[in-house]
Amino acid sequence: MAGLAALILLGAPAIAQETPAQTSNGPRSDVAALRKEAKADVAIRKALGDLSRSMDSRLRDERRMVELILRAADAEPGDRVLDVAAGSGYLALLLASLVGDGGHVDLHNTPGWIAQFPSMEVERQRQVITQKNVGWLTLPWHELDAPAETYDVIVLGQVWHDVILEGGDYRELAQRMFAMLKPGGRVVVEDHDAIPEMDLRTQVYLHRISHGDVTGQFLRAGFSLREMVLIESPFDDRKFNVFRPDVRGRTDRFVAVFEKAG
Repeated sequence: MAGLAALILLGAPAIAQETPAQTSNGPRSDVAALRKEAKADVAIRKALGDLSRSMDSRLRDERRMVELILRAADAEPGDRVLDVAAGSGYLALLLASLVGDGGHVDLHNTPGWIAQFPSMEVERQRQVITQKNVGWLTLPWHELDAPAETYDVIVLGQVWHDVILEGGDYRELAQRMFAMLKPGGRVVVEDHDAIPEMDLRTQVYLHRISHGDVTGQFLRAGFSLREMVLIESPFDDRKFNVFRPDVRGRTDRFVAVFEKAG
């Protein structure tokens, strides 16, 4: 996505920096304990161990620490989930396992992403994704919407910075996601952390966004912060693009859960 996003950014309007809002929920950094807790969950263990998953997906699990994302989503049988900018459907398929036959997962990609990566075309994905509880949405950022109280969970896996980078109105989208969620519903944002003193344009150009900026953006949309998990890496000083070879796959990250009041 880097090439397309960088081209779009060049013509994007200036981004106003926001002072992160304060919250009383302190971040957690006990990642080893949280991973152990997540892997002990029977549903998560079953989803990860599904032998029908591709080898490529299974190899991504450890590097992504995906069990932390699934734990944060807390999706249950019967839930309806939206995976925003889902790419190949890596997270969407795991979430589909968690919600079961009585639930549903919408796999979203933007037309721009599909144009750049034809493997994301819906008809091509339908040939390999055969789960009956998975659907597709192809919409640009400014049209991504659904009727009020449609979803129990919305997941953004390393893509919230892309919304801003590609000129999407992130303030409006956060408000729309608030409306799309049922009372008690959650947005899970996993992304590459950034130096908070950097202006927002610089952060997203590096394909990053600071957890403090994200917190402020979602609190202003009406959410409360349920949990913030910080995943620190000894290989990342947050100064470089996440696609740089010596940083890629080894960045500081965070997994944030924002909740709509029940």
